[in-house]
Amino acid sequence: MTRSITFHHALSEISGSLGDFGTILPLTFGMILATGAPAGPVLLLLGLWHLFAGVVYKTPIPVEPMKVIAVLVIAGQADRGTMAAAGLILGFLFLSLGISGWISVIVERIPEPVTRGIQLGLALLLVRSGFQYAIPDPYLAIIGVGIILFFIMAHRFSRLPDLSAIAVLVIGVALGISLHGLPAWGFPFPQGLTIPGIGDWPAAAGSMVVPQMIQTLTNSIAAVVLITGDLFKTRVSPARVSTSLGIMNLISAPLGGIPVCHGAGGVAALYRFGASTSIANYIAGGVLIVIAIFSADHGVVTLFPVGLLGSLLFFVAIDLGRSGLKTNALPTTLVTGIVSAATSVTIGFLAGVIVWLIQRFIIKRRENDGERPV
Repeated sequence: MTRSITFHHALSEISGSLGDFGTILPLTFGMILATGAPAGPVLLLLGLWHLFAGVVYKTPIPVEPMKVIAVLVIAGQADRGTMAAAGLILGFLFLSLGISGWISVIVERIPEPVTRGIQLGLALLLVRSGFQYAIPDPYLAIIGVGIILFFIMAHRFSRLPDLSAIAVLVIGVALGISLHGLPAWGFPFPQGLTIPGIGDWPAAAGSMVVPQMIQTLTNSIAAVVLITGDLFKTRVSPARVSTSLGIMNLISAPLGGIPVCHGAGGVAALYRFGASTSIANYIAGGVLIVIAIFSADHGVVTLFPVGLLGSLLFFVAIDLGRSGLKTNALPTTLVTGIVSAATSVTIGFLAGVIVWLIQRFIIKRRENDGERPV
């Protein structure tokens, strides 16, 4: 009996460990292609940070590319120098806020309905990204959705763990190897230091740091604290999250890595596909390190069919959206989510705060009117 439970748990952790790869791999590969950065060191550092997060948090919290920076880099609006400068600036800011404890004060001042709205907005963005990956490869996307639905039903009506992420990724890798062959391999050591130029600092501060700072405060810190409590019943302190983000980015940037953070969507992904302990982090880190070894050239980025990645994103979005809708101020959450998805997280955050202040004003006015003598 003990063996079967242990085996069941191991399968769940393996499946869950790969659940966030539908977000991690497309963004990481896109940034590698856009900047020409060596794929091996980028993936090696990403894998090592998963191991680091497992040790620090002792709960399933993945490490992802910073989304605002990733989108700007993939869109061709930033090069490696600007990306490195943004990582160093944000690393210094979050390390300082975490060590000083000010991050907890800042996070406590962010209204929870606004944070929930950011989660909802990211869920909508994940749905859109899922369609973007699925449309060029619709048949594989449908197959991926079918596999996931099969395992969801099997998990609901039997003791079979949700192995959908494993199944989808194994099929994708097998197809990629059959079409492209095994990529070249080598030791993925960083190739010198990446030092931002003088012009990279103001460019990074002006276009990247402010919107990424807002998204990190809400989605990578405040929302991660909330969702780990919702899903894993674990208390993760904002100070610890901020400090670890600072350390990772201050080390990654000069070694040729990409700016990284945690994300509520990633936590939802690990939970959705079966993770329940930090073992999932260690497995994910190991897989990324193996991928790094087989990334001597950029052939690895064409290995996995995008349609299957799209199918994973749809179901991650569902869990993230559910968490976002656990709100006590629905108008604020809806406005924040819709505006974030339609424009940017920065504008969505500001719109949400305005609606939240209006809601508070209306509620207090009604309370005061109710207390007046007739």
